[in-house]
Amino acid sequence: MNTAISWSSFISGVNTFLPKLLEAVIVIAIGWVVSKVCRRLCKRALEKANRDIGVISFLSSAVSVGIKLITIIMALSSLGLNTNVIVGAFSAVGLGVSLALKDNMANVAGGIQMLFTKPFHVGDYIAAENVEGSVERIELMFTVLRTPDNKEVIFPNSRLTDSIITNYTAQKKRRLDMEFGISYSDDLIGAQRLLRKIVEKNTKVIKEPAPLIAVNRHGDSAVVLTVRLWCKTEEYWNLYFEMQETVKLAFDEAGYHIPFPQLDIHSDQKAG
Repeated sequence: MNTAISWSSFISGVNTFLPKLLEAVIVIAIGWVVSKVCRRLCKRALEKANRDIGVISFLSSAVSVGIKLITIIMALSSLGLNTNVIVGAFSAVGLGVSLALKDNMANVAGGIQMLFTKPFHVGDYIAAENVEGSVERIELMFTVLRTPDNKEVIFPNSRLTDSIITNYTAQKKRRLDMEFGISYSDDLIGAQRLLRKIVEKNTKVIKEPAPLIAVNRHGDSAVVLTVRLWCKTEEYWNLYFEMQETVKLAFDEAGYHIPFPQLDIHSDQKAG
């Protein structure tokens, strides 16, 4: 008799719980779909507003996470749990998690800080902590850089906000500094004149500020000439490689020597 009552109670409990479970599953499924749709809509709205790519990525990710959290609370409420208890539990768990994961919270805070201060944008080429690369995306807790040799470097946002960042593409133009050595026996004025001619012919060189060609120092085996040019930021490396090749060929043709480091040894021999 007791077995029959227990089985009947079990069946009754299952019949009561299954609709709630089904409702919770439906709520989660709808919530996940809504989070994806809202993320997509948020992204489109920000793109139409011409917001930075990093801002778009960060905010759309935050919207998706927020909707999923609300969905979980609604699903638990569908199972019959008290909403106030659920919110309180989430608050307690959130406090515990925030204490345990304070570094991650710092990363989120760092992401928000970068969102408003904008030290760099997606696509910028930056250097931080001896790592250089193009900013590929800015997420809620981390920023991804792509190095020139196609490595992916993931920076916690808190590290970036506390680091000294060099942004190579923040300005529209950059100064290119180069050094070329000639032999002490070569014609110094002629070499300077040749360098100036090469610079004036190159269309990548910006006229203002004016290029500088001057003697930098007297080296151990060469007179070192400094050439400082201004160019568009996106043409920096193209101009650098082009100048290295052009100057070498021009010096060879004109008879100027780019000397190797050398050491003169003088021997003082006394007659025995």
